This record gives sequence, C-alpha cells and structure tokens, in this order.
Amino acid sequence: MAYNPTDNVAEILTRDLGIIADEVRATIDAQLWLAVPGVTNSVGTLALHICGNLHHFIGSILGHDGYLRDREAEFSLRDIPKVTLLEKIAATQTAVMEALDGFDPVNLQEPMPDTPPQHKGRTIGFFLIQLCCHTSRHLGQMNYLRRILTSGAEA
Repeated sequence: MAYNPTDNVAEILTRDLGIIADEVRATIDAQLWLAVPGVTNSVGTLALHICGNLHHFIGSILGHDGYLRDREAEFSLRDIPKVTLLEKIAATQTAVMEALDGFDPVNLQEPMPDTPPQHKGRTIGFFLIQLCCHTSRHLGQMNYLRRILTSGAEA
C-alpha cells in the first residue's frame, strides 16, 4: 500500500480529539464554561470551536458529510451538558476519519476550497497541516486552563 500523508493527519487529529475529550471529562462540570481573568474562552468553548472547525473543513468541505457550521455559536453557547459536548467530539472524530479514509494524496496539491481569507490559495495539504497546528494550539490552551481551574479542587 502506498504512503498516504492524510492517514497521519487523521491519526493525529483523532488522537488529539481523544485528548480533548479527556480534558472535558477532567474539567469539573461547574467549571466547563468558565474562564479566568485575561482568558477569553472556556474549556467548553475551545472544545466546541475545535469540533466546529474540524468538522467544517474536513467533514463537510473535504468529506461532503453535510455538516453545517455555526461558528458564532461555538463562542456563545455556555450551557451544553458535558455528555453532549463529548458526543460532539466523538462525532467530529468520526467525521475526520471518514473524510480522510482513502483520501487520494494526489488531491493534496489542489487548492483548499472555502478557506478563511488568510489561507486563500493554499493547498489541501497545507491546510490539513494548519488544522493540526490549530487544534494543537487550542488543546494546549484547554489543558492549561483546566489545570488552573481545577487546581485544589476535586475533578
């Protein structure tokens, strides 16, 4: 079987989504939608944003799964139960795996459709790497925020 870099991207993103689920589980329910002074987003908000971003660009745009993103809601919803958030994470893992399973690496050189303006003209290959980096950055934020919020408290 020929090497397909999208297999690596799928592995990294599904792994990181699993870690995001772990961060959500480790966050006390009452703190899931809280931030600290100087921090704009909560653990829950970051999880919603990562899911919306990956499901939109990979599941919908590349995988044509019909997902419709509500980016504004990713940053405004505050009352989603933890179990529902975990279901969204699992659905995003599935969307990523299904969209990238068997993705033809020849297509990695094509322009990524429907990108934000700062990525216009970038290839699908570049954009998949960008999505991994974006996810990783927000995962680090989630981890740090969760540890601050739960320090000294029972998780």
